[in-house]
Amino acid sequence: MDSNHIILFMDSKTVNGQSKFCQLFLYPSKPTTGNAKSDFDFEWNYKVVQLTGTKEKPTVETGNSDGWEVTTGYANINHSGIVFTCMLVTATGFGREMSVLVNVVGQEYMQDVQNFLNEFDLDSEAATALNNQKGEIRKPQNITNGKVSLNDYQFQPPARWYSQKNNNAIFLSAYQADYGCSLTIYPPQPSTGNLETDARNIYNQFYGRWQYRYSGEKKEDVSKGYTLQGLEYCMIEAPMQMPRPDGYYFDYENGQVLVINVGGQIAVIVGRHQRGEMTCFCKNQYDYWNQFFNSFTVNNVSSQQSNEDAAKRIVGSWQIINSVVAKYIFASNGHYQFIGAYSTSSLISPTMIEVRTSGFKGDGSYTLNGNKLTTVRESDRKTETQQFRFEKVNHGGTGWKERIYLLTQAEGGGLPNEVCYEKEN
Repeated sequence: MDSNHIILFMDSKTVNGQSKFCQLFLYPSKPTTGNAKSDFDFEWNYKVVQLTGTKEKPTVETGNSDGWEVTTGYANINHSGIVFTCMLVTATGFGREMSVLVNVVGQEYMQDVQNFLNEFDLDSEAATALNNQKGEIRKPQNITNGKVSLNDYQFQPPARWYSQKNNNAIFLSAYQADYGCSLTIYPPQPSTGNLETDARNIYNQFYGRWQYRYSGEKKEDVSKGYTLQGLEYCMIEAPMQMPRPDGYYFDYENGQVLVINVGGQIAVIVGRHQRGEMTCFCKNQYDYWNQFFNSFTVNNVSSQQSNEDAAKRIVGSWQIINSVVAKYIFASNGHYQFIGAYSTSSLISPTMIEVRTSGFKGDGSYTLNGNKLTTVRESDRKTETQQFRFEKVNHGGTGWKERIYLLTQAEGGGLPNEVCYEKEN
């Protein structure tokens, strides 16, 4: 089976009432990190630890074959009540690295797996040709003070989350157990020169064994823009599902991959949300995802944001994207209108609810200064200044739409609040 450029060979059977299976995944090659151990550690974290939550350390062996440095790691893993052997093989050389992942229950499969790996042939000429393709490797831009590392990342973790750091990643989680939401922040990785391609490659690597839960507009969101620091980013988000090894039940989660241009390389952030049927509040409260995203900066990298004509881009009608009814209309003559509504309800009887709805609107003028939007309400001359940023979003491949995020600093020491509006056609 070929899915997302990942080739899967699979067999399963029942012997004496016990289920046995073998899964062998071939992943497409990609630019190397420049170090075989780093390639293996990165792939083991992506393809094994993140998916199974295992804390087992792999037994690792290294070798060389025709100019390729081959790293093999294996461990026995208990996931969803099933114990299986997981083996990851990464081959690094000629500017590329590729991986083979094997999950197996049943020793009778091991000889077949070994025969396959012994006959597997890596093409150094093809690897070199890929590296020479236009757009495959982007020449690093000038970065002040040298190469960016994991230590150059600065951010505020989501409120009340746990944090762990090692040489390979920073791990943030809502709980100290393998469920609930988590974020894994990786050191800068090689880039193809196209952020959407980078994000797609990483998403396919991470979720290659998963299936999209929905189709059409709900399939996924791809968003592009600039962070508050002015660094270009691309993010893919989608609800996913994966059959468990027993073939009857599914694991569910909302996947998220964010890549940020850090001067010719990319910072990689992988989010896993709504895992283990735990409710996700990451985008419902500012001090979770939005606070983390807005606080994320990288030392030694300057702003890449172009001089966008915000005065033209802001003109139009913007609808809030959550369940609250609210809309901004910005006119080209410097006037705005805010339309909002709220409702309250009271119980009259067990079968009847009285609903009272009130609408309100305000007209005034607005000005833009840098990334600040200032509105002046005509009725009482009240002035409000909000920080804004633009974003483009594509819902399930249906076309790009404009978004604007408005960040309001709370008065009296309260939490800030950021609201996303999507431009109406």
